[in-house]
Amino acid sequence: MEQSAEWQERLAATIATEILRYRRNQKMSAQRLSDRCAELGMDVPRAVISNLENGRRTSVSVAELLVLAAALEVPPAALVFPVGYTETTEALPGAHTSPYEAVRWFGGEEHSTTPQVAAQDPTSPLRHLSWRTEGAAGEALTGYRRAERIAETGLKHADRADHMRADAYDLEEKSARDALVQAAQKQDDKARTEFSNLMHVLDTLHDLGATVTPNTLHVELFRQTTRGNRPRDTTAKES
Repeated sequence: MEQSAEWQERLAATIATEILRYRRNQKMSAQRLSDRCAELGMDVPRAVISNLENGRRTSVSVAELLVLAAALEVPPAALVFPVGYTETTEALPGAHTSPYEAVRWFGGEEHSTTPQVAAQDPTSPLRHLSWRTEGAAGEALTGYRRAERIAETGLKHADRADHMRADAYDLEEKSARDALVQAAQKQDDKARTEFSNLMHVLDTLHDLGATVTPNTLHVELFRQTTRGNRPRDTTAKES
């Protein structure tokens, strides 16, 4: 328990250092930061901020972390794990890792791993833990990321196809026009493939019991936009 308490204090000190760093970088006073937190819906008095930065306060709640990060316009994880400012960070009690890897773990990135405590000790409960991409608690997060990535790629192919067809319509030479239309069709085919991939990911999430499917910008655009239409008629320009 003593180790846990000491780690909590070290973690709070790290967060305080980063709050001070970002506040000074933005030339923001402690009072202005407090005011901004209030504007965001949560009171974090100036005295709390000052006590935290001066080490007189040794704890930070999750709610405070989130609103302070929003007020400073930085990712919450950047306040916990100072990427670029230290070589290692204590992500869990006694578990030292690079800040960037800690941020990836914090955000549930694919292929990230839980920071290991005393990796040389085979009895360590965290030794073999890592995020899996299938069947794990983080599967919904992984599925959301995969769906967003697929939809973004599909939209790029579909947009290329639209631009190619528009360019083909303006060409006078039939052979060049036909070649561009064929290239557009290939992009359409790729877009349809990505659409099928997206539907597979959504079906997988449903099968795993996810009750809220991805509703991100790229996914919704891709699902709502009609793709794979026949190339626009260019016969009027045939010579």
